[in-house]
Amino acid sequence: MNDIAFSWNGLPQYAARLLAAVRQERGQPFPVIGSRPAVPVGGIEEALGWPAHWVEAAQPVSWKELGLPVPKVFFQSGWAYPAFNALGDEVRVAGGKVCLLMDNNWRGDLRQLVGAPWFRACQRRKFSAVLVPGKSGRRLARWYGMPDEKIFEGMYGADPRLFFNGPPLSERPRRIIFVGQYIERKGCVPLARAFASVAHLLPGWELCMYGSGPLQSAIPAHPQIKVHGFVQPEQLGALYREARIFALPSHAEAWGLVVHEAALSGCQLLLSDAIGSRDDFAGPDNAALFRAGDVASLQAALLSLASLDDDALVRAQSSSARLARSHGPVVFATRVREVSNIIAHDKASFHE
Repeated sequence: MNDIAFSWNGLPQYAARLLAAVRQERGQPFPVIGSRPAVPVGGIEEALGWPAHWVEAAQPVSWKELGLPVPKVFFQSGWAYPAFNALGDEVRVAGGKVCLLMDNNWRGDLRQLVGAPWFRACQRRKFSAVLVPGKSGRRLARWYGMPDEKIFEGMYGADPRLFFNGPPLSERPRRIIFVGQYIERKGCVPLARAFASVAHLLPGWELCMYGSGPLQSAIPAHPQIKVHGFVQPEQLGALYREARIFALPSHAEAWGLVVHEAALSGCQLLLSDAIGSRDDFAGPDNAALFRAGDVASLQAALLSLASLDDDALVRAQSSSARLARSHGPVVFATRVREVSNIIAHDKASFHE
């Protein structure tokens, strides 16, 4: 048996960097089974440092088909992907343990209220632990019946070698930055419209948007709005460090890795209340929250951040950098070690 193996649906570059930190701590590589990401991010295996095993998440697969022995501890990406479910089932049959990787955030909606009894009855006993991104994920995992001591935070995180603090906010251009897909869920068009409607109150400010997607052409033309295409992570860090405010107005966002990237870069955070990572990175000094989909609330939050004086900007930048230290590759590697050590020797099972 291998000691550990990982699966990751839509394996992104940041996840490869997290897994590389695990390898650095362990001193040797381990199997990584991934499905291809939806966005055109390059350098995934280069960031990982060794080849991944690529699968179709919707098609069941076996360890034998992958040419791999069954691991003792398997970190399984979600519970809805047949490929990873099949691999997890094999691990349990062989006497190994499975840790669920769950990035859903607490919403308290009908789907989660109804889903909790189903998860407790049909899924909970399959997993010896769960690794979630942050505080909102912990709350949901508890609601789904996972014991608090078997819930670990730190599943996601940006690489501080790419994303790090820059010049003082007061010395940066008066710039708001959006990074994400140009799709309805991200709220990119309402953000641009909200900014355009108050731009006359923000002389010298600009909104710079970076991403890809079908709604790029729907973003309104305005002299203070600059629309750009997709940017690779290696180039993105410098863009954050030249912005004062990072905006993410999503209508739904399980966590939001870009929020961590922006916090590491010292930006103020303009976030909707649907962002899962708001509980981890948004504090009273560095962030303004608004109701998702509420244009007036978004405008007010935007104007409040843009009007802060230099002393407030110092506090905001310090707060963002401090809160960002809770996540990242080193934290992720530590959590993986903690999970592996605990569940590999845990004979207990969950009971109603």
